[in-house]
Amino acid sequence: MANQRPPFRPTFSLLLASGLLLAQPASSLAASQVECRPSSDGRGWACNPLETTSQLPPRPQAPVVRASEPAQQPVSTEQPRQPAPAEQRRVVDFSELDWVPRDQLTEAQRAAIAPFCSGDYIEPDRIGRDDDTPFDELPVYASADSSSFEQDQQTGTLQGDVVLRQGRLQAQSNQASFDRANNLVRLEGNVRLRDQGVLILGEDGQMHIETGEARVNQVRYVVHEANARGTADSLRRRDDAVIVITDGSYTTCDPGRNTWSLHSDDIELDREKGWGEARHVTLKVKDVPVFYSPYFYFPLDDRRQSGLLVPSLSYSSNSGSSYTQPYYFNLAPNYDATLYPTLMTDRGLQLEGEFRYLTPTSSGQIGASVLDDREDERELQTGYKDQRWMYSWQHTSDFTPRLRGSVDYTDISDYYYFQDLDTFLGINTGDFLDQRGSLAWRGDNHFAALNVHAYERATVTEITPYERLPQLLLGGTLPYQPGGLRLGYDTEFVSFQRSLLSGFYTNEDGEQEREWYDASLRGLTRAEGDRLHLEPSVSLPLNWDWGFIKPTAKYAYTRYDLSLDSIGRSSLGQRNGVFYESFDSSQDRSVPIFSVDSGLYFDRPTQVFGKSYNQTLEPRLFYLYVPEEDQSNIPIFDSGEPAFSYASLWRDNRFSGRDRIGDANQISLGLTNRWIDSRGVERQTFSIGQAYYFRDREVQLRGIDYRKRDDAQSSQSPIALAYQYRHNEDWRFSSTFNWDAEQSETRSGSAMWHYQPADNPRKILNLGYIYRNDTVRFDRATGNWTTDPDFGRGTANYIANYYKTDQHDISFMWPVSNQWSLIGRWQRDYGRNRTVEAFGGFEYDSCCWKLRVINRYWIDYDETSLNPRLNDEPDRGIFLQVVFKGLGNIAGGSMETLLEDSITGYRERESNAF
Repeated sequence: MANQRPPFRPTFSLLLASGLLLAQPASSLAASQVECRPSSDGRGWACNPLETTSQLPPRPQAPVVRASEPAQQPVSTEQPRQPAPAEQRRVVDFSELDWVPRDQLTEAQRAAIAPFCSGDYIEPDRIGRDDDTPFDELPVYASADSSSFEQDQQTGTLQGDVVLRQGRLQAQSNQASFDRANNLVRLEGNVRLRDQGVLILGEDGQMHIETGEARVNQVRYVVHEANARGTADSLRRRDDAVIVITDGSYTTCDPGRNTWSLHSDDIELDREKGWGEARHVTLKVKDVPVFYSPYFYFPLDDRRQSGLLVPSLSYSSNSGSSYTQPYYFNLAPNYDATLYPTLMTDRGLQLEGEFRYLTPTSSGQIGASVLDDREDERELQTGYKDQRWMYSWQHTSDFTPRLRGSVDYTDISDYYYFQDLDTFLGINTGDFLDQRGSLAWRGDNHFAALNVHAYERATVTEITPYERLPQLLLGGTLPYQPGGLRLGYDTEFVSFQRSLLSGFYTNEDGEQEREWYDASLRGLTRAEGDRLHLEPSVSLPLNWDWGFIKPTAKYAYTRYDLSLDSIGRSSLGQRNGVFYESFDSSQDRSVPIFSVDSGLYFDRPTQVFGKSYNQTLEPRLFYLYVPEEDQSNIPIFDSGEPAFSYASLWRDNRFSGRDRIGDANQISLGLTNRWIDSRGVERQTFSIGQAYYFRDREVQLRGIDYRKRDDAQSSQSPIALAYQYRHNEDWRFSSTFNWDAEQSETRSGSAMWHYQPADNPRKILNLGYIYRNDTVRFDRATGNWTTDPDFGRGTANYIANYYKTDQHDISFMWPVSNQWSLIGRWQRDYGRNRTVEAFGGFEYDSCCWKLRVINRYWIDYDETSLNPRLNDEPDRGIFLQVVFKGLGNIAGGSMETLLEDSITGYRERESNAF
């Protein structure tokens, strides 16, 4: 004989315990409690009254009377009091929603909410609230003030403060009845259902015993952790545990303050899977509909779920009004995808998407975009295409703990793609896009790498860079050290190639302006070829507690196998009819390098203003000798001359790259002072130093004559200073300063001050200034290296101080009250006497929504010509951002990127926001 079917599903036994109660004699149930456990034969439940009240779990508090239904007051013979003021009579009690006003919260609870929030949802302590025991192992507790049973109709009733509890689930009502014939339980009057972190209030409800389906009418609900609440005409629990809400709403605003709310005809919540979906969704602000979506998919917890993400609205002069509606695909635990369709009024529909993946040994992202562009303002420009596309691939693999491979590849349809269009993929959008691959191995004492690195042009105003196809690197130190000597080696082989542009460039107006800047390259600047560099070294590092000394000897050998096109051969440099450069397809260079680095270390404990510090004094001396070697006939593939700084005093080559090794006979002196607190944090660091030269620096970049360069003939370098000060976690200051005493002028300098209190990250203030007047650059117009800070000197396109840096940058976000903050930035270029960017506005922050408005002026760089004077155009705009907390940006998502790029500390501020 088959086992009998249990009278109800254990998965929903809490709400059906009333049926078991009604099977007991009515006289034994009044004001008592019953405990129900699974029977020993597994065919049902065994329920028994609990008589010993001392062992009973405490009963929950009686339901709070709703604000709209005042409690009946007992008859009193006392004289009636004078009526309270009107403002006091209007105070509404929302405690039935577990709402606790701010003045009744504990100090810890107040610290957990924003200062402008009027209270918080606090779930009361109760028996079993955090019980994670499986329900089929838990007893069911039930109690009521009285009960009755009608034998003929097989219907029983519990009346008066009905409480049903099983583990973390709990139900309360004024009355509960059990219809055995239909296996139905009905709850009536002040229905309160609780689960961990969830409260549901309703007028009445019913449940089917065998299926576990339930329905509650006229619902109000609270989700404590999300600080969310809502209403619904009805709430139904299906037999698969999915909750369906009909004509429901959702908001994170304080009770009684519906600044915004979502309304939907049909909402489904699956807490087991962690997802929710809504149909015919309307966003209302102050009961006014402002947005509609036919479908909305959202997560209920931290698990990733497929569905629509928060849309974004924006406006730009390039594309007009734009609407982006992202859609997220949760394909598997280790890979997903996101689609970003963007509708632009001036350009059409752009489809962009990304696919991300993760394996135990690799990770990566594949992205692509396509647009049939309706905007025709660029149709006359060289290289423009109206069928616009982009694709990219970023990948990293750890094949072994020592072997890693990586790919970073991006390609675009035309030069102007990222000037006209934005991307959501977070890829590099500079003047030249990376197209590279790498395979690197690192051992205990050795490393090796094989790289290929090409570029895709995203600008028309720069010289085409050299590509490394391929590059092989080997380096390290030998494992044995005879007599303490450290034997090292550094090896590189690289093939430099590039495809120079030719012909004339046509601008936005369809006019041929001039040849591409690549055409300005002459002589050896057009060379291509292979370079092999070998650099063995030997050093003897000697270290003591009080100092160090490290003599080093290197031998740099470089060999070139070159090629030069006909234009390059015919345009080799000459002066007064005499060639000052020549082409040799096979040449080499050998340069010895000798240096001695040394320093002392002094420290002492000290106290300042009652605080203990360890103060250090670290003098340093560095001697460098490199003989002069004629390198004028070697092309420059990857070399440059970095700006002078304190760190330059200790380098053995004043050039970057391998194509120039600077001659030197010099000694550098420096001194560093540090203040280190008891936690090991450097509170203050000050460094000062200078180099003294015993000969002129004759080796220069192509086009620069050391005899016409004052700093190449001076006997001493600028005085270099570097300073950092961190007073505490709230503010820090850093500065550099390089003073040329012989010329009595500042070569370069900077000062940056950042203030952001740790206990109030909403306050941000940044003050910065940077100056640099020692630029060594490659002039794209002449095809030579120069120190001239101006562009196009002697031409109609002349721009003074184009390459000189002389700017201040001030930015802030500062609260003026709990809810209002001011936002601003001002970046000014003194060299060109113009404001680069300036914006100002405000932020209003409440407990459930945020508004930002800024008025912005900026220099918009948009390449319509090879003349940079025509590409810089001022632009203005008013930007609006609305954030509904719990949903995200409804409008103005681009302002998030603007503020993060413009204001240091903004991301930390938002990460710590309420």
